[in-house]
Amino acid sequence: MKRAYLMEMTIFRDYIKQLMGVGFFVSIFVSAGMGSIVAAPAILTMMFFMMGCMSASAYDEQSNWGAFRLTMPVSRRDVVLGRYGVIVTLGFLGMAAGWAACLLILALGSAVELPFGLSDAIAFDEGMFLGAVFSTAFCMALGSLIASIETPIYFKFGQNKTTQWLPMITVLLFVGPMLIINGTGILDNGSMSFGNLASLLGFIETPVGVATCFAIFLAFTVVVLGISAAVSLKLYEGREL
Repeated sequence: MKRAYLMEMTIFRDYIKQLMGVGFFVSIFVSAGMGSIVAAPAILTMMFFMMGCMSASAYDEQSNWGAFRLTMPVSRRDVVLGRYGVIVTLGFLGMAAGWAACLLILALGSAVELPFGLSDAIAFDEGMFLGAVFSTAFCMALGSLIASIETPIYFKFGQNKTTQWLPMITVLLFVGPMLIINGTGILDNGSMSFGNLASLLGFIETPVGVATCFAIFLAFTVVVLGISAAVSLKLYEGREL
């Protein structure tokens, strides 16, 4: 696995550097434009999880790299696990880039007076910080879920065929849960009252609540990627290249 992982990281070394640079500046402009650091780390975390999945799979089709790679001293199991290692690495690099940019903005805002009242808008606030941590954890879970669903499909069908399924997959991921909730009538039968919802939201807004949610989302990320890796191993073992 380590050899396959290092091969993938070597191939994408320049791409990762470019992506980190772009992500860093995107975080700065998103935070400055919104006057808040809440969204930027979350956006980059989810984006990098998805880009790790799609970009690595796209490279397999270039110059028939996917088949050539198997002539090297790596097994299909190594290839799959190495790919998931790259996805996780990129996801956390995106998180790091987003937070680094936001912390830089916070430091600049406290040191000098930024134009358009940005210094006051992005001044450090506990509520804003907790919101940024929660949104980052949530988007980490969402990005890993998307990557965990798409990656086995890439391993089974390859880049060209999988791109035909991506629109439908996206719709199912984002619209399907809402249709299920509406169809089951969970929101109509009062199973989640406004009082309970308010209590839950109040708990989430506390430091303990945010830490709990982060742990839950992190565990969810580990579980879904682990299940996805097991599925990918089965699918890739039976695929002819």
